[in-house]
Amino acid sequence: MPKSRKRKPRKGPAPQPPSQPLWMEDDGVHALIPDEGQNLDLASMTRTYQEKIRHSPLWNTMVAEYGEAKAERMLKEFKVELKP
Repeated sequence: MPKSRKRKPRKGPAPQPPSQPLWMEDDGVHALIPDEGQNLDLASMTRTYQEKIRHSPLWNTMVAEYGEAKAERMLKEFKVELKP
């Protein structure tokens, strides 16, 4: 009769896969989001995206390389676009 093996309980929550896959191409960062048949608020998504960039290591690199004023202007060019 084989021994039954008990699984050790995990410490902390299980790691979660990314909810929205991202990748980089020559024309920028791309993301897949689920189509739930809703009208997407691209302006709101753009603001959220810009805030995430502002709180990321990329922002620190942009400020160090270009200065805060130019980094702010560059950040305004980071926009969410819907492509078929």
